[in-house]
Amino acid sequence: MKSYFGSFYFSHGTEAAEATVLVFDKNLSIGYRNPDGTTSTINWLLKDVEASFEFGRQQTRLRHAGGGGELWIEGNDAANFVKERQEEQKKAWYKKSSGKECIRNSLLLLGLAGLLVLLYLLIVPWLSQKLASKISPNTEQQIGDAVYDAMGLRSMEDSTATLLLNDFFAAMEVPTAYQIRISVVNDNVVNAFALPGGRIVVYKALLQQINSYPELAALLAHEFTHVNNKHSTKRIFRTMGSKVFLGLLFGRFGKVTSVVVDHADDLKSLHYSRSLEKEADMDGLQLLTQRKIDPAGFSELFTHLKQAASGSVMPEFLASHPDIDKRIAYIKEASKNAEVSENVRLKAIFEELK
Repeated sequence: MKSYFGSFYFSHGTEAAEATVLVFDKNLSIGYRNPDGTTSTINWLLKDVEASFEFGRQQTRLRHAGGGGELWIEGNDAANFVKERQEEQKKAWYKKSSGKECIRNSLLLLGLAGLLVLLYLLIVPWLSQKLASKISPNTEQQIGDAVYDAMGLRSMEDSTATLLLNDFFAAMEVPTAYQIRISVVNDNVVNAFALPGGRIVVYKALLQQINSYPELAALLAHEFTHVNNKHSTKRIFRTMGSKVFLGLLFGRFGKVTSVVVDHADDLKSLHYSRSLEKEADMDGLQLLTQRKIDPAGFSELFTHLKQAASGSVMPEFLASHPDIDKRIAYIKEASKNAEVSENVRLKAIFEELK
């Protein structure tokens, strides 16, 4: 028996769930957490599993032939082991490597793995997220700055656009304990993301899709909420779970920073839960309405980005919550009585930026 950690997709289009996979001689067991916090287990017979190694992603892909879901696991060890077990099943009974000792050892390992699965699924990710909420803004800033440097984006910054975008956010006069620093990156990726501690990255290709200052204000308010509500920090620490848990528990933030930096490239497309995305939308919307900035900026932003996809790949900025129509609907409902007045300062900076 072998155990792995991976990402489980229950069906096409669903969000990935963190999963622990136990591979036995004839079947594999998948333990994962549901969106409502409960845990579930699925068992697949190995004879029904299609195993392959996707070289481009450097990951093992396990599919149930009957359409029961799909697993992605780092590296090729899982693919090789599943194929070995499948070949073993095809052998004559007297050639198989089995026996009472093997069964007894498997049961012991299963019990140990079960405890580890329980610890991982129910305790470690949850505790990591809880501990993240206790980290000071200064510590978050150190982590975010180290991650930004590791991404190697400084050489791609548009200094003029970066200065203007920071002026734009400053003119919004948003109170916060964080030092917000926005960087505009020259790249054709339609994306924006927030890092712990106040860093916000906006790609030039995304800025080119924005047609008005309320749209830009909506984008920055959304990403600011991810920072201010510690969404980025909590999501990163929950995702990395056991890798950062001991460092968080004992306050060894240097070790935590090192682990997060090692996964810096993965954070460019960090996905949040739908509840966190909605929180970022609604808190961002409140920032706009308090400043009498037209809340239609949110709807226009989502509509333009949806059109930019043109039926192909959804922009990274929207990938973690692709149901754009629902987002537009609840934003319109929440802002239908909002008072709006033109902000001359924001409009002027936006026109200079464009």
